[in-house]
Amino acid sequence: MPILIQQSSKQTKTIPILYDWHKELTDEYELEMYHAPEAPRVQDSQEYMDNITEMNGQQKGWDQSTRTPPINPHEFKYLINPSSLCYQKNLTYFVYVHTAPGNFKKRQTIRQTWGAKTLMLKYKMRIVFIMGVVEDSVTVQRVHSESNRYGDIVMEEFQDSYRNLTYKAIAGLKWISSYCLDVTYVIKSDDDILIDMHALMETMNSKEVKKYGTRRLIMCNQWLKMKVIRDKKSKWYVPKEEFDKEYFPPYCSGSLFIMSLDVVFAMYDMSLNTKFFWVDDFYITGLLAEKLNLEHKRLNDNYMLNARAAVEKFDKDEKRELKFFHVHKLTDIFRMWKRLRSEKNRSCDNCFTWVPPR
Repeated sequence: MPILIQQSSKQTKTIPILYDWHKELTDEYELEMYHAPEAPRVQDSQEYMDNITEMNGQQKGWDQSTRTPPINPHEFKYLINPSSLCYQKNLTYFVYVHTAPGNFKKRQTIRQTWGAKTLMLKYKMRIVFIMGVVEDSVTVQRVHSESNRYGDIVMEEFQDSYRNLTYKAIAGLKWISSYCLDVTYVIKSDDDILIDMHALMETMNSKEVKKYGTRRLIMCNQWLKMKVIRDKKSKWYVPKEEFDKEYFPPYCSGSLFIMSLDVVFAMYDMSLNTKFFWVDDFYITGLLAEKLNLEHKRLNDNYMLNARAAVEKFDKDEKRELKFFHVHKLTDIFRMWKRLRSEKNRSCDNCFTWVPPR
């Protein structure tokens, strides 16, 4: 059931300032300002929404008039919806990040590192943070203030909790299917992942990835023979009543995966008629992908998901073969990003060596 946030008229608690949480880092890394996108004119907006409705039908290939009622409807209303974020932007990439309402520092870290506005513009990319709602009205008000400043938050009216991560995953698919139809690739990330964005873009433009095409594509760190946890003390405990097999079929690490846009449409459509299952990475990239007969393209060598070893591996990775790091400490993310940025700049010190003839 959706949670309704009760706003008390007697509430006088001061809302903390969001963006001075680490003055040293803020001073060192120039804050990239995201202003909420300017809303299109009323006539343009209506035309845009009409196009979305028409294109959704064409992409998904179903007739709403004859569609059977879904068994897993996703009917949560939007509390925050930057619906014009993709409007007339001529984008190639779209990134959606799973986050929790209280993770202000993590979102700000992304905006100041691999999700900085300069990179978004350079690579024809936009980013949005997907979340549910919490009962703490102060946190919700802070998120609204953050959204007003950056214009990059989607909040739906489901309870944001570990067991509801699949709702969050479907929310991302639904939002992109509704409001972001003109991109080529969609990247899903968690908010504790560092992406070497420059290296990722080189990979996306490589011959190997180009040969995959831009349809029916999903690239990720693929898990094989993952055993279903039956220990009742584990937070990942799954009773046989929910899933009776001993091993999960192949699926992707939910930390980060990349899809072509048609896969996003197809997955959202398929989710409406696929029974809810709370293990979100398996539900999206395993169960739905299997139903759609998708083949995972493995990028396993690009991931370092052991957070304890990520910094050490990063320091030793002279060839920069790793592109995605699970990192706990935000200060480590800033340090690692600073080094990546420095190396990128150094790599082009001698890029322009032509000297005009005398």
